[in-house]
Order: sequence, then C-alpha cells, then structure tokens
Amino acid sequence: LPDGQIHLRRVDGAGPPVVFLHRTPNSSASFEAVLARLAGRRAGIAFDTPGFGASFTPVGRTTTIDYARWFFAALDAMNVDAFHLCGHHTGTHFAMEMARLAPHRVRSLLLSGVMYADAGTRAFIRSVIPKAPAPDSDGKYVDDTWKLMRGLFTDWDPAVVHSDFVGALASPTGRDQAFDAILSQDVPAVLRQVRCPVAIAQAVDDSLSTMLPRLQIERPDLPIERLGLAGMAAPELQPDAFAAAVLRHASAHDTPSTSGLAMTDRRLQLVRTPTGFAIEQVNIAPPNPGPGEVLVRVRAVSINRRDLDIRSFAYPVGEADRFVPLSDGAGDVVAVGAGVTAVKPGDRVTGTFFQDWEDGRIGLPALFSSLGGGGRGMAADHVVLSEKGVVKIHDGWSYEEAACLPCAATTAWSGLMRFGQLQKGDWVLIVGTGGVATFALQIAVAAGAKVAIVSSSDAKLARAKELGATVAVNYSKVKEWGAAVKEATGGGVQHAIELGGQGTLAQSIAALGIGGHVAMIGALAGFGGEIPGFAMVMGALRVSAIVVGPRAAHVDCADFLAKHGLKPVIDSTFPLADVEKAYARTREGAFGKVVVTLA
Repeated sequence: LPDGQIHLRRVDGAGPPVVFLHRTPNSSASFEAVLARLAGRRAGIAFDTPGFGASFTPVGRTTTIDYARWFFAALDAMNVDAFHLCGHHTGTHFAMEMARLAPHRVRSLLLSGVMYADAGTRAFIRSVIPKAPAPDSDGKYVDDTWKLMRGLFTDWDPAVVHSDFVGALASPTGRDQAFDAILSQDVPAVLRQVRCPVAIAQAVDDSLSTMLPRLQIERPDLPIERLGLAGMAAPELQPDAFAAAVLRHASAHDTPSTSGLAMTDRRLQLVRTPTGFAIEQVNIAPPNPGPGEVLVRVRAVSINRRDLDIRSFAYPVGEADRFVPLSDGAGDVVAVGAGVTAVKPGDRVTGTFFQDWEDGRIGLPALFSSLGGGGRGMAADHVVLSEKGVVKIHDGWSYEEAACLPCAATTAWSGLMRFGQLQKGDWVLIVGTGGVATFALQIAVAAGAKVAIVSSSDAKLARAKELGATVAVNYSKVKEWGAAVKEATGGGVQHAIELGGQGTLAQSIAALGIGGHVAMIGALAGFGGEIPGFAMVMGALRVSAIVVGPRAAHVDCADFLAKHGLKPVIDSTFPLADVEKAYARTREGAFGKVVVTLA
C-alpha cells in the first residue's frame, strides 16, 4: 500500500472469505489454529494490523477509520469484494468501523471481546493502561512489559502469554496508537450504524464479559454465544469452538435468506432476569448450513428436567443470555452444506444431545457441544446442526415420539447398557416416573430384567406396573424404601437409575445387592449425597455419573426401541404458543415426556 506493506495469513475454501482482525499486541498468528480448521471449508484472511506483526507502523496519531481504510485497501488489492468480518478484542473496533463504512461489502460481523463502554469508562481504561515503556539500559522495560502482559491473563498458558509478550516488545508504537484509537471510538454509536447481521462469540471468562450486560440491555437483538474457558485468548485456546462459531455465522449470512424458506423464522430464546430466565419468541431470517452441516425444519421438541433447571439458575450456563433453549427435537432435513453425505433433504431426523461426541470418552469439546445449554438449541423453526449430530428417525415414529429420544432415552440407555451392562434376569431400581424413568422401565423390561420402581404417587406406580414393573414402593409412605426394595428383590438390585440426587442417593445405594451399580443421573432433590466408601468396597458396588451419552448410544437406543416395538411414554403435548404451559406441566411431575409441536 502507499503507506507500507500489510502482511497476512490466508486459507482457501468456499464462499466469501472471513476476514479476521486480531487483538493487540498479538498478530495474525493468533488465528493460525482457527484458519487451519477453516482450510478447505471456508476462505479465510487474517491481517497483521498496521503497527503489529510484519505490517508497517503508522506515523502519528491514528483513528479506527484509518485502520478500516488500510484493510479495505488491502482487500481491494487482493480483489476481494464481499466478505465476512470477525474481530477479536482490538480487532472488534476496526471490524465494526469497516461494517459501518461499507454495508454493501460486509455480509456479517462476528465480535469476540467487545468493549461496549461509554466515554467515562473509556477514559478510565486509558488512564490505567500505561503507555509502552521506553527501552532502558537496565532492561527494566522488558520486565515491566512481561508483568503487564502476564497480568492480562488469569490462567497461565506459556505459549499465549509469551506470544503477547513478544508482540508487545516488538510493537511499542503500534500499541499506543491502537489503544488511543479504540478508546476514542464510541462503540455503541458505531454499532447502531452497522446494517449487516451481528453476533457475539467469546469465552465465558473473557475479561470484557463484564460489559455484556449493558450490551444485552441496549441490543437485545444480538445473539451471544459462549465458547468455554479461554480468557482473552479464545482463538488460541478454544479454536474448535471459535471456528465453529465463525462457520455458522458466516454460512448463515452468505446470502440474504435461505432459498425456498420463509423470510422469518420463529425461535424461542431465554432472557436472563435477576430471578431466572424468562422465555420470549423472536422472528429472524432462517439460517443457512455451512460445510458439514444440515438445516433441519423442526417439527417437535421435548422438555427435560435440565431445561427447568437452566431457567431457575440451578444448571450452569455461565453468563449466557438470549440463547435458544431445549436439547431435544425432531424434524426434516431441508438443506445440507458442502460435503454432507450422511443425510439429504427430505430425511426425517432427530438432533443428538451432544453435537461433537460420536463415541468413546467424552472430552471438553464434546462437553461444550450440548444443545440448549447456552449455545445452540432446538426450539426454533429451523436449526443448523452438525452432520454428525443428527440421527435418522425409524419408520413408524412420529416427530413427537422421536423428539423424546436425544436426552431422556439416551441417558436411560447409557445408565443401563453402556455403564450398567444390563443382563437378562437382573433387578433394576428406578427412582421416579419422568422421561428418563419411563424409558429405563421400558428398556429394562424389554431386555428381560425385573423392575422395582419408587414414586410418591400411587396412581403413577399403578401406571408403571402396567408398563411391566414388578415391585412398586411409595416412598412417601415407606421411609426406608431402600431396605424395602432390597427385601422385595431377594437381596438387592443390580442396577439403580438414580434420579433424585441428594434426597434419594443413600436409599438407592441401600437397595443395591452385591456388585450393584448406581447410574447417578438426576438431582430432583438437589445435587449431593454421601457415598459410603466402606460399604461400596465391601459390596463391590459402583457409582457412575451419567452425562447423557454419545451419538452411538442414541443410535443403539433408537434401534433397540424400534426392534422391540416400543414408543416413548408421552404425558402431554402443547403447541408452541403454549410453551410455558409445557414447562409448567414438566415442573408438576409428568408421567413420561412433555412435547411441544412447531406447526
């Protein structure tokens, strides 16, 4: 460029490229891991901001508009017309300015680490951020720079801190210029002028998360996605989640709308209040599937205990807000992204609870891929899911029935089969009569096991016996019901599907026979309860914490139910307009599952 060279990293792929603007004092190197995950799927360009990396250092005072114009000039030289923007920390300021100045070129804007501050707060921040120390003969400036960079990260990651430290030493002028520029920018005013779709995706422990509440109040239309623990270094420490968020947002806005779909899309979102999450309906443009993704027209969803606990703050979702609830749903594939071969438009599918856990041990990326827990959810007309995160529905099953499988059925299957290794003739204790409990009852009976079930309702116990339970105990009438079950089963059960938590765990363990197994699943009476170590050892007992299960467990469970001609026990069904009634019915204690339909 006339002012000097701008350096960059890039990968090839489909669609308009995503232009990445990094935090300072780092460089485009901070996006290397993200770019590697985009390669072949989506074109990506990560610039070294002027003053950092290998790009030229500006002369004199700079503004965010200056940086935007330099980036536009670089893109013009590369013959890039339309593109998506992704800004991280300092880069968010330049990205917002670019989106404001060129609405005809910028397809979408994804921000990570947003300093949504008023003039007074910006002035305070400038006063506490020191100017870059000048080199001195004793090298004290090196130590001061290290302490400053180390202090920005609450968790120690050598590679990340070292990279920022080296970047800070190499760019003292660039640091001062960039900080002066971004702290002079009126972010709320600039963001109000942005016309392209905007979303937020940042780490749950990002230092700028404290500024999100004001943003959420003033801009409730902006979706916010949490990417896990990474502090200020989400691209480096959460590259899978970061890249996935980038791909979803860009793919959803490559074109103004999805061909053949309605221009507006109903979706529910949970809105944080001081006492819990309220629920509201919004209408937005339907999303588009990216590479390896499918677009599903949702026909039915079901509610789990987890969904109740999320709304009451009893289940952690970090600082997530305005996200789509519910993990369980079923519908039709209406579009697929590049490279998808497992399903095609017209296939009837359910989503899987975890979008990134096919089989084997669960890891952190899988754990953060659950639906309805602060990120993506199923309570919308159209949802984008991973190709590996859908399962075809068996013939003869309705959408309402299939929508009951992802969490409740898979959890029951994992507790009995994957961890419990259920055998014909075993005794199974089931606590309660909700969704997981009724699936566990059906699976156990079909597998040739005998079931003892406990509930506080004689009417529900009677219905459980109709489904095949052999022993039924009303725990409101029998205080030591664990001992009662042990006696009734002739020495104890081999399996306990433990759904009560603190209020029932001790009794479930008391009901076990030699070699028995407790599948610890729920917390209807709160998390907690003691596990008696001596008794566990002497009785060769086991306790396993069940976190639903992988896609493979979902598939195995669905195949088993279809083979044995079993269908979910559905307590009640509500239209989307009555979703609060569906939540209330679940809270009351439904027998089986509660379903919501999306006509």
